[in-house]
Amino acid sequence: MKVVRIVAFMILVVPGALAQDATPEVWNWQFGLDARVNYRESNRERFALMFPFEPEMLPPGAAKGWMETVDAGSSLEASLLSFSFDVEYGSMFAARAKVDTIDLYDRNPTSSDEKVDVDELWIRFGPRPEGLELPDGTSFFFQVGKAPKMERQPVLMLESYGLVHTAFNRMEDVQVIAGGSVGRNVYWRAQIADGSPLFFRDSNALAGDNGIPELREPFPNPRLKSGFPILYDAETDSVFFSGSSDLLEYGTGLGYRWVSDDLARGFDLIVYYYERELAEEFDVDGTFYGGDLDLLDGIGPHSLPTEGNRKNETGARFFGEWNGGTVVAQYVTQEMAGLGRDGWEIEAGWTFPVFFGPVTSGGTPLVTSLQPAARYSRLEHDFRGPPTYPAPSVWWDWEKIDFGLVVGLYEDIELTLEHSIHNVLIPVELDLDETLVTLRYRFRAR
Repeated sequence: MKVVRIVAFMILVVPGALAQDATPEVWNWQFGLDARVNYRESNRERFALMFPFEPEMLPPGAAKGWMETVDAGSSLEASLLSFSFDVEYGSMFAARAKVDTIDLYDRNPTSSDEKVDVDELWIRFGPRPEGLELPDGTSFFFQVGKAPKMERQPVLMLESYGLVHTAFNRMEDVQVIAGGSVGRNVYWRAQIADGSPLFFRDSNALAGDNGIPELREPFPNPRLKSGFPILYDAETDSVFFSGSSDLLEYGTGLGYRWVSDDLARGFDLIVYYYERELAEEFDVDGTFYGGDLDLLDGIGPHSLPTEGNRKNETGARFFGEWNGGTVVAQYVTQEMAGLGRDGWEIEAGWTFPVFFGPVTSGGTPLVTSLQPAARYSRLEHDFRGPPTYPAPSVWWDWEKIDFGLVVGLYEDIELTLEHSIHNVLIPVELDLDETLVTLRYRFRAR
């Protein structure tokens, strides 16, 4: 109830305070459509598990359980159809609603999670410049709703995700966040959020099917497999606070932006900190596995060596542009009930304007740009579990290299060709590489 009273106070008071200094503004709105179709080719791999499965918990004729590639081989699939609506009144007010359908690559589990998801739903009072935008001067904003994390990278060059982006800040959460700038360059953030469930998923395109209803049937043999999961902050399907103060996550951030006078160069650096208590069990849609401590504790002696229930992370994210070049770098150190890990990631690309191919009546050529891009990401863990834990991949030290080419087609279409290379630091050699081709269409109407 305390959070509800704070939100109500801010909604009633902040707009009036901001309006005192607001210059005459106008209403603007924008409707967006984002559709993606993919060709995916995943190498077939599996890793034998030592967990003592009962015979009826395994596929017919199997003597042991396995972690396996989610969907090995080649597939042509629609991965996303997303609709968004944005409205703003100058810099004083903004609101956004974004609904994803299909959402194949963000579903967890892949096959039994919701196929329609409210990805974002928030309102904001006051200016909140992002990326390399600068405010006119000292500013303040207040925002409430489901939205991306404050440190999430503003530009994703490839369609795939790195290990750090997946593990720590890929998904949105329900939050109340206030912030502003001191002058034009220094900015700050303070946030209360409904904690996202700690769960696990494969680091390639498909999350994997873990804990789906079919696994409770005798001798299950699901079409989509478990994958090789890493721990990550999964998305909550709710757009409201749960009402439980025990699950609240508190976060702070401090940043600095610089932009050249000609707007061709600049950078944005933010350092941040989050902490919350892990729940004994966190419900995750589509799976009978519980998130947070229930996931870490496993079953009886087949559990990770947890200690306490605190979860905290400290990190930094850098975003820079230099003419046609873009660089994003992240570093995060995290502790989950005494289990620690570190991750770092760097992604870079360069955009070359191109004028090639048939031209539309408006003068736009078929190929408008080429952007080669590459990413290196790494996760390192300071804990190990018992050999019988059912997903030993959660403590593997891991490297992932992604590289590709983004081709701009006409005004609204992108073709991204990319390949992922994994280096899992365990004695057994695993080839988890994946190729992904994405055809993306984006439409905006004002």
